[in-house]
Amino acid sequence: MHSLDLEMPEQTPKELTKSAFAKRHGLTNGRISQMISQGMPTLPNGRVDVEAADAWISAHVNRRSSSAKQEAATIAKVKQEREEAQRDLLRLQLAEKERRLIDRKGVELALFERARAERDAHLAWIARLAPKLASELDIDLSKLFAVLDREMRLHLEELADTPLGDLAHDT
Repeated sequence: MHSLDLEMPEQTPKELTKSAFAKRHGLTNGRISQMISQGMPTLPNGRVDVEAADAWISAHVNRRSSSAKQEAATIAKVKQEREEAQRDLLRLQLAEKERRLIDRKGVELALFERARAERDAHLAWIARLAPKLASELDIDLSKLFAVLDREMRLHLEELADTPLGDLAHDT
């Protein structure tokens, strides 16, 4: 075997033509010209300084690629959130058309009116019951009415202060 027959490891050339540099990186000549206009260094003779150009590509093109991937991921997330919001809105519109939704303000007003009517009915019940009890028990009507009225009002205040969830569990 001759020493000339030994394969020498490929050495990176110091400079290449734009088309040879493009071929080395699997890019088009137009893309190399574009990168040069964006600041990729070249030699005064128009050839590409391989080491400097490779460093520029690593610093600029790869960073932009990473930034573009992050931007694409952000855009995809925003699109997904928008689609989910549209889906939720369509579901609400369908539920409304199917009359499965109720008006919150209307329900609150109905509950308020119902609570007021029940309070008034309880207080009127005291006014109807007190004379009967006073007569049966042979006690002073005004004292009995005052005690029953006071106790009923305390009871109604306790109910008003009790959260609805707690009322449902009191059995």
